[in-house]
Amino acid sequence: MKLLLAKINNIENYILLITFPLMLLFVFSATVSRTFDLGSIMWAEEASRYLMIWLAFAGIGLGFKKNAHLGLSFVVNKFSQKVQRILYFVRAIIIALFGVLISYYTYSLIMTQIYNPQLSPSLGIPIWWVYLAILFGSVLIIIRSLQMSWASIKNEIYAEDAEL
Repeated sequence: MKLLLAKINNIENYILLITFPLMLLFVFSATVSRTFDLGSIMWAEEASRYLMIWLAFAGIGLGFKKNAHLGLSFVVNKFSQKVQRILYFVRAIIIALFGVLISYYTYSLIMTQIYNPQLSPSLGIPIWWVYLAILFGSVLIIIRSLQMSWASIKNEIYAEDAEL
């Protein structure tokens, strides 16, 4: 299990490390090209848009991994430690169910796109590659929320370096 989580962490990190600099490079080159009246680089704009989508959905997993998403801690902190752990567990299960729902419908959408192929206008890549980012992000939501629920069962505070 730890090996699988380590591989997921690596994939997540590589996506974040690759997409952001590429997106920055594409946007910068498109901006410089327009500034000096060299024309518009349509593929760079489209590629940076798709890279931003992948960056955002990989970032969802990173946010959950670091437990950095918004919460109503000022309400939860008014309860006892035992009730806080129960609320923490309930929150994690609701988030996991939400991730399952997103995964199910995104998978259906991707299958539809695979059987009825649609290509992006400038890059000519299959659109389902872009939708795959949503599926990736929702699977990360499920994994990280299950980690959070396991931590609350073990009476631990969920943290990135916790042994889950």
